[in-house]
Amino acid sequence: MSSLFSKNRASAALLPGNRFFVRLIELEPDNIASQVSLAIETVSPFPSEQMLMGYITSNDNKWALAYAAHRRRFTAEESFAWPDDCQVIPEFLALLGQRPEKGGILIHEGTNLLTALAWNENQPLPKCVLVVDKKDSSVDLLTKEIIERTGLPTSTPVVHTTGEFTSARNDSLLILNCDDGKPFQLSSNQLDNADIRDADFLSTRRKKERVNKLLWNTARVALGVIILSFIFEVSAFLINWRSNNLRLINESRQSAVQEIESAQAISARITEMNTKAPLPLEMLAVANEHRPPTVDFQRVNCKNNTQLEIEARTTNASDVYAFEKSLKETPGVTFVATKDMRARDNFTTFSVTITFKPETLRKGVSNK
Repeated sequence: MSSLFSKNRASAALLPGNRFFVRLIELEPDNIASQVSLAIETVSPFPSEQMLMGYITSNDNKWALAYAAHRRRFTAEESFAWPDDCQVIPEFLALLGQRPEKGGILIHEGTNLLTALAWNENQPLPKCVLVVDKKDSSVDLLTKEIIERTGLPTSTPVVHTTGEFTSARNDSLLILNCDDGKPFQLSSNQLDNADIRDADFLSTRRKKERVNKLLWNTARVALGVIILSFIFEVSAFLINWRSNNLRLINESRQSAVQEIESAQAISARITEMNTKAPLPLEMLAVANEHRPPTVDFQRVNCKNNTQLEIEARTTNASDVYAFEKSLKETPGVTFVATKDMRARDNFTTFSVTITFKPETLRKGVSNK
């Protein structure tokens, strides 16, 4: 790249890869940071306090790609230009998402630098990373050199790519990319490990971020409360205004409502009379239709709107049963009971109770 680093504010400052030496480290389960620091100190001629170091781990935490550079590799002006609110990392990390499916070599040709990454087939992170100035090497020489360093076969597939390195934040993720290549993502748990700056600086920044996040959340909550209060006030005003309008409308229509209620009361009374009032004449007419000629009705009592009790006499006792049978066969009759049969002076007296279906009686009335 022509400049020292390209950056997307609040995302990442991408530093030239030729400022760093890189190592792939196999890890034990615990104390990953200590293992990385010890491995870098072992191969570095400088003490750790003079180094700018960072690393990323594989998803299974079995491998770490560590990178380091002496502080003097960056001038004071360059260091001061690194934004406090973003990550400072080498730009070759943006190529990690373009790992060949079965291992191999990836060569990136930038404006000023050539970057080579080599993967073994079963390793998620590159075995070797080389970055050289284009004026000091070529793609063929760099490919030959990384094959010699890694011991990969000369038939290893080589993929070429070009383009600018970019970075962007998506919530808690840092997304690194090179033009249209597959992006490489760093989660929030990996960001501080990948950053090359001092642990004290990163700790201070995390505290500031927590405070800023707390203040931001507080401001959001306060704004939400203000908005809700405003909505409630407006809603209360509209409800009160609507209630007053409805009250005025109801008062203006009170006389009409009273007339409607009176009409409804009369209608309900008429309906009640039609459905509940007794129909003695109709019941008597039905009973009379089935009365044998020898039977005389002596007394009729309408017990309710569906039941009729008749006291009668006959000169032929068998007509009592014929009368009862005929009534029972009538569709509009639900129950017939004869009682108190007595014979005296050539007459048989009896009492019969008949229960009718009210809808049948009223249907007959309406048809008339």
